[in-house]
Amino acid sequence: MNTQDITMEQLETLVLIRSLEEFVTDEHENLSSLSEVIWTLEESLSNEEHEQLVADICKLTEKGYLLSDGTEEHIKADRIPEVEGITPRGEAVLDEFEHEIQKKVSSGEKVILFKDCSLFNFSLLSELDVSGGVFDTVGSLFKFIGKVMKK
Repeated sequence: MNTQDITMEQLETLVLIRSLEEFVTDEHENLSSLSEVIWTLEESLSNEEHEQLVADICKLTEKGYLLSDGTEEHIKADRIPEVEGITPRGEAVLDEFEHEIQKKVSSGEKVILFKDCSLFNFSLLSELDVSGGVFDTVGSLFKFIGKVMKK
């Protein structure tokens, strides 16, 4: 996977944003934008998690993975940027990530996402076991994550 210019934490943030995006479009018509969902999630984050999310969004925007208004000013002000979506470059990385996970699951391998790093203290992604019939029952890794987040 060609993610040499981003950290594992930034990849985790990208996965989270994609999952939120799918969750918005499939489950919550009352949340009209991706930014609204990110702002709702942000309310449950600690100060450290909030700062990391702001920094990750800005860095992912700077490197061409996200489409947002995130700049260094957002980091200095500790303010969540307006996020419009994921760029084609970001989508390519996520598609490759999902394909690698799906390949491991298909071969019978037990897969825990982001085992050694987690942005969020509630370990949403760090302990998430995607083995078994995840792709059969939900259709995509990101929809599965979105459903887990709903709980």
